[in-house]
Amino acid sequence: MNTLYQQPIRITYYDLDYRGKIKLSALLRMVHVAADVNASQLGAGYDVLAPLGMTFVLQRFGVSIIRMPVYNEDVFIRTWPSDVAKGTFLRRGDMYDSTGNKIMEWSSLWLLFDIAARKVLRPTALPTPLSSLGSEGVEVQPEKLTHPGDWGIPHSQFSHTVTYRDADTNMHMNNSVYGDLIGNAIFTTTDSIPDWKQVQINYLAELPLGGNVEVEARRDSDSFIVIGNANGRTAFIAKIN
Repeated sequence: MNTLYQQPIRITYYDLDYRGKIKLSALLRMVHVAADVNASQLGAGYDVLAPLGMTFVLQRFGVSIIRMPVYNEDVFIRTWPSDVAKGTFLRRGDMYDSTGNKIMEWSSLWLLFDIAARKVLRPTALPTPLSSLGSEGVEVQPEKLTHPGDWGIPHSQFSHTVTYRDADTNMHMNNSVYGDLIGNAIFTTTDSIPDWKQVQINYLAELPLGGNVEVEARRDSDSFIVIGNANGRTAFIAKIN
């Protein structure tokens, strides 16, 4: 049983945005798929948890980008469980190019979730304890973000309804779709925006199928804060620079 999982991926046309850069949603999807496969290999995947009425949900995600992969490039994603602390599961990962150079790395915090009761479970409820590795050279952390108040200047604002295309089997918006909301909030025109060096996302409340979220972005030079509000509370916060 391998605690560390490695997956080769070829960057395709539909992974890219109009600038030819990888979409945040595409990256999040790759990360999520690799994490799910790794969890399955370790006996704690969807196939095991779903019949028990449990699933993993993402709480925080942080990625540090050295360079963006390009169209038709072959890359390798690695991921592994790193630690269990304070009721959360820390998972790390990274991406390498075909010459062995690291091009990005990420860390994420996951919660064990009762699907029917819509509540967080203790890690001890997991039927199979997860083995874990250390940082393996990944330094970026999934940071806790706070509401920025009047930071920066207003950049954009829009409303989004969670529809069929957004939802997953947990009946809420899949974590990768938040990447598209963030992209929509930042890329309001075809103006040049520098490549992102770091992205932090805090998932604070689930967005159910049929629900609405009000998204607003604020900007200070080349840095952005994107906030989603739903039902009178903050559903997510993202920081991009």
